[in-house]
Amino acid sequence: MTTGYIADTGVFIRCGGPDNDKFQRLRRALQQADASLQIPQRIYEELGGNPAADEYPSGNIPYPEGLKEGWIVVANELDYTNPLISTVMDQTRRFIANETNRDEDLIEKADTALVGLAAQLLDTREADHVVLLTTDKPAGKAAETLLPRHGFNDRIEFRYASVEYLETVTANDFQ
Repeated sequence: MTTGYIADTGVFIRCGGPDNDKFQRLRRALQQADASLQIPQRIYEELGGNPAADEYPSGNIPYPEGLKEGWIVVANELDYTNPLISTVMDQTRRFIANETNRDEDLIEKADTALVGLAAQLLDTREADHVVLLTTDKPAGKAAETLLPRHGFNDRIEFRYASVEYLETVTANDFQ
């Protein structure tokens, strides 16, 4: 079974920079497990990267080591022409808006991209199972609620990337 791991901006912010123990612990865990965190291109942009550049990493992204070492991977562009992807992203926006009592227009596109990427990985069979690491509880809840409605039962897991989680993460979390 292939597991895809997706991370949001909050995971990297909570880890701190490359000199931070949480960052190094996450790096070590992923490398020891021979796993990588995929990030949607919108997350890459939030981290300061330029997806229009010829080669990743680019811009002033503070995590070039992770990209160069391969434990952070910028995912392929989302296929918005796939009705599943566009539907899941629209549903995610509405779900988060309802959960947070905010207007749908105020929901960040990066949040919907997380769930869209999970759907795309499952739909294209790039992954049999997806683990979403996020500090955004409404986005995680949206993924666990919405993706089973599209036939992905028991194939999505939301892990809240709390400080405690990042201080104790090991390779076993990615195997």
